[in-house]
Amino acid sequence: MILFINKRFNNRNGAEKSGSDVVNSIYNSGFPLSLLYIDINNNFDDINNAKKIKILKSPRLKTTVNKISFKELFDFIEGKLFDKRRINKIKSLKISLIIANSLSAEYHAKKLAKILNVKSCLIVRESPDFYKNPKLSVKRILFFNHIVYVSSNVMNQWIEVSPELKLKSEYIPNTIEESSIKKIKSKSKSFLKNKLGFSQNDINVVIVGKFLERKNQNLIINNLDKFYKLNKNIKFHFIGKHLNSYGKKMKSTLKRNQYKKMVTLYGFKKNVHEYIYASDYLFLTAIAEASPRVVYEAMLLNSIIIASDVGGVSELIDNNETGYICKKNNIDELIAIFDNSINKKNNTTILQNAEKKYFDYFSNQIHKQNYKKLLKFLSIN
Repeated sequence: MILFINKRFNNRNGAEKSGSDVVNSIYNSGFPLSLLYIDINNNFDDINNAKKIKILKSPRLKTTVNKISFKELFDFIEGKLFDKRRINKIKSLKISLIIANSLSAEYHAKKLAKILNVKSCLIVRESPDFYKNPKLSVKRILFFNHIVYVSSNVMNQWIEVSPELKLKSEYIPNTIEESSIKKIKSKSKSFLKNKLGFSQNDINVVIVGKFLERKNQNLIINNLDKFYKLNKNIKFHFIGKHLNSYGKKMKSTLKRNQYKKMVTLYGFKKNVHEYIYASDYLFLTAIAEASPRVVYEAMLLNSIIIASDVGGVSELIDNNETGYICKKNNIDELIAIFDNSINKKNNTTILQNAEKKYFDYFSNQIHKQNYKKLLKFLSIN
């Protein structure tokens, strides 16, 4: 039995949604599987056979209170009351392998692997660029018997930090659940534009992701004048939470900007795929990523991609063939590429190439085969 650990299962976070894609591939490969969640506020809508899979809440596994806060105290007390019972439930499943989905699940996976005395595998969805001190962070990865990276570029970056990772590392790119995309594409782009209130005459650009320094939404917001000069019909649609300090800062900047009507902030949207499909372009302005899920989504949803050259972006996009890549945090290059694309006549070919590349390299079927091969290997070694 495989125990798959996710911080939470829901549709609000790219890493967690990609974890559900792995669950689907493992289940469809025929391996016995149980799920463990750490935090509350879960839903299992992205997991195709959730009712047939045993789902458990993780023990807290806290031996001390690191800082005085309600959550820390609550978790510590809850652990004292319920951890033994939860661990016994997990033991009854006769687990032979633990898979942790990203470093957000690493702590609990390590603790349980030691308690159960079983092999462990970590899916790394984080780039070394996420951390101020990657040499310290890599210690969190080294414990695991096997490591899967969603980007080969990022894998090589981690191996540069710690060469001993090389012998137990491999690259398996993400996928996205294709049936939901197919339903959206059964409608025309014009239909979705009308539904969402997009003007047919505008050049609609979607930017997806929680407002964070790393996501670098300020590259757009601080340069609206340059985009207006390029084309006054450009409209930016930001999808993602913006209630944190960085989001408040961006909203304050936007409020004072004379071109603020170019921008709409939607917050989190469950129907984000509709916004991507309705848009003409998807921009990824991040300064650090591993293998951004939203790029896979735009490849299938026929939105032209212009993305920062970070993490695994160059593995997804063939520049000028399936989309466009620009230097990170370089507004002049971004605008030059955008200008060139607006005036090009081969954008239909680029969209077709992007969709073909997705199915050639990242499809659900290929993802399933990759995990089936991995799990067969781990069951032998």
